[in-house]
Amino acid sequence: MAMKPPCEMIVTKVLPSIRSAIVKVLIENYNMKQTEISEVLGISQSAVSQYYTSSRAGDERLYTIFPEITKYAKEVADKIVDNKLKSIDISLCEPCQIIRKNKQFNKFHEEFIELAKCKICDYGSK
Repeated sequence: MAMKPPCEMIVTKVLPSIRSAIVKVLIENYNMKQTEISEVLGISQSAVSQYYTSSRAGDERLYTIFPEITKYAKEVADKIVDNKLKSIDISLCEPCQIIRKNKQFNKFHEEFIELAKCKICDYGSK
C-alpha cells in the first residue's frame, strides 16, 4: 500500500479543483483573458487553459462533494477583480481547512488511498 496522507490528496485533487473553479469564474463571469488570469494567479497561460478545460483538475465529483469550492471560487474571483486580494496562496488555505473538517473528505481520502478506513482521518470515530 502506498503512503498517501490527506495533504497529498489536497495538493493533487482539491487545490487544482479550487484553482480551476477560480479560473472558470474569472473567464465566464468577468470575461478576463487567460493571460490576465495567469499574471494574477502566478501560473502560465497554458495552465489557465488546462484549468478552464478541466484537463488539469479532472475530478468533477469534487464540486458536488465539496460545494464550498464553488462558493469560495466566486469569493476569491470577486476579490481579484476588486484588487482586494493580497495573495492567492494564502487565500487557498481557508477552503482547504474547511474541506479537511468535512466528513466527506474522510470518505474521499479513503477512496483515494484505496483503504476501507484511514487511521489518519480516523473516519467514523467521532
